[in-house]
Amino acid sequence: MTITGFRHIHFEDIDSTNAEARRRADDGETGPLWITAASQNAGRGRRGRDWVSKPGNLFASLLIGFPVPLTTASQLSFVASLAIYDAAASLLPANSPLEVKWPNDILLAGNKLAGILIETIPCNDKALTLLAIGCGVNLDHAPAQTAYGATWLNAHSAEKTEPDQFLKALDHKMKSWLDIWQNGQGFDLITKAWQQKTRHIGKTVSITSANKTTTGTFLCLAADGALVIQLADGRQKHFHAGDVSLKIKEL
Repeated sequence: MTITGFRHIHFEDIDSTNAEARRRADDGETGPLWITAASQNAGRGRRGRDWVSKPGNLFASLLIGFPVPLTTASQLSFVASLAIYDAAASLLPANSPLEVKWPNDILLAGNKLAGILIETIPCNDKALTLLAIGCGVNLDHAPAQTAYGATWLNAHSAEKTEPDQFLKALDHKMKSWLDIWQNGQGFDLITKAWQQKTRHIGKTVSITSANKTTTGTFLCLAADGALVIQLADGRQKHFHAGDVSLKIKEL
């Protein structure tokens, strides 16, 4: 059975799908190619954090290249977030409390459902920016102890979703959002859609970046995807990286 439209290779166990994407790229592969595994023994999240990778969840990387500079390719974290959000929404009951969290998490009922790790990969074709878009989606279980709480999709649905079923939905949604993105030309449509799928706008958030925590009101995304926060004194600050947490109190 063909699971995806993009080419697809599956492993029962691997160190990480992003690592395999890098090895494939070293051999000249430029994708698009989905790489999945039933389990990973060295899964990684953002900032080098371990990603629990037991069977039952989706561990996937999309190896893909685009004729754009790295600054434009970084927009793909928002594209991937929308794709995972839509794939999850298609497999959950209507009106499930899904949302996206800046910069690259998907939440369900306020807890982490999925995360994205995008890494650039050296490529012999200098006209391409080659990426591994790593997607980890909790389907059948979630880590018991996480910084912000985690959940899994099958805990919120009467019908069980298997990894290959989610991948098929994700493949379809990823293609749709990539068509809208158009190598960065449609990024304004991406940021508009992303902002419609988050509940953080207008709320008090704290963002930790470079070991410094800043608190303020989440105003919007900037044109380049930066998080725009308004401070108590009215000044605005733009952040391109960091960990965001939602405060209970709203301004």
